[in-house]
Amino acid sequence: MLRFVRSQLFQRFTEDRKGNVAMIFGLSLIPMLGLVGAAVDYSRAAQVRAQLNSTADAAALAAVSKSGNPNLAPPSQAAAQKMFQSAVASMPYVTLGRVSLSSNYAASSLSVNVSYTASVQTSLMNVFGIPSITVSGSAGSTRQTPVYIDFYLLLDNSPSMGLAATTADISHLQALTPDACAFACHQHVFNSQGQPIGDDMNDYYHVAKNNGVTLRIDVLRMATQSLTTTATNTATVANQFRMGVYEFNSALQTISGLSANLATVASNANAIDLAYAYQNQSDNQTSYDIALPAINAIMTDPGDGSSASFPQKYLFFVTDGVEDEAVQPLPAPRPAGNVNSNRLINTINPAICTAIKDRGIKIALLYTTYLPVTNNAFYNQWVSPIASRIPTQLSACASPGFFFEVTPTEGISEAMTHMFEKAVSVARLTQ
Repeated sequence: MLRFVRSQLFQRFTEDRKGNVAMIFGLSLIPMLGLVGAAVDYSRAAQVRAQLNSTADAAALAAVSKSGNPNLAPPSQAAAQKMFQSAVASMPYVTLGRVSLSSNYAASSLSVNVSYTASVQTSLMNVFGIPSITVSGSAGSTRQTPVYIDFYLLLDNSPSMGLAATTADISHLQALTPDACAFACHQHVFNSQGQPIGDDMNDYYHVAKNNGVTLRIDVLRMATQSLTTTATNTATVANQFRMGVYEFNSALQTISGLSANLATVASNANAIDLAYAYQNQSDNQTSYDIALPAINAIMTDPGDGSSASFPQKYLFFVTDGVEDEAVQPLPAPRPAGNVNSNRLINTINPAICTAIKDRGIKIALLYTTYLPVTNNAFYNQWVSPIASRIPTQLSACASPGFFFEVTPTEGISEAMTHMFEKAVSVARLTQ
């Protein structure tokens, strides 16, 4: 009887379905909680990764930026580590792992890569034996390395640069002078022995100055000063560009020696001025045969531009292209050309330029077009026969792609800026 009762009770128990739902729910609750916990923990890990990726971006950019690394020194691993430590300081559940900064100097760029690993503590996943989630990421940045360049400015300040600068200035000066002259000749006063004792305050140079007439030499002075500003604004590192300013007529004069202090160069450039015309207008004041060998002796050998110690070299040569020099002082053999008394009137001899270019120094030449003065007998006899050869010879003097021409009334400053921009661009391409 007892055995029968037990059998019935067991059968009822096994056939009873009233608690199955609760049991199944209880059994399924555990993995459901695990999934929810995993979602929460992984979401937090994703947020941490996003924040640390931003830190990696910032570290990579700082390593190459002009503000963070103005002179492109070797990037600092310690600086990157410090940035990550600062970031995780506000994340108590994050443990910083490895932070790595690698850099690569190529011929024309610096590339930086920053990578990291970190572990994020879990909450609900920890119950299931997963105490943390590992996150990692990386960021890269590249900056073009600077090209160091020395610029030597060789400026023609012979009397022909006394031409009034614009059409309006030409008309103004002609109206001020009894012979309607467009040139502001700069002259001395001489004593009875023929020695200069001061300025002729009544010459056309002073007439122009006293009446607000801008001369081509004035534009050249301002263009030179403007060029120092362009170079300063273009530089990406300290001392990237150096400049020296020299003017020439019958000889070479130093206005400002080669210097990376471009503000000082600009200040010294105030001294750029028109050469004096000799007594009785004998001139002899545009000697390429003297000026170019002299500047060649000043310029040191160029480098590849990779550092301030190995700069590339450019000669910026500004002239109207007509040589007018004394015959006797020139070294033998005397250059061929038209001779009038003691004067040699000729175009430039490109061989003088070749001696400079063969050293690896580039010549950027700005031709300020020689103004035809067809009502002048001297021009018609001596200059007109060679006028067509002036740009050809000057172009042969310049390095390929670096011959520029402006008319007397066009923008010398804009042309010099273009010369500078092209020089920097070519230097980057060929470094």
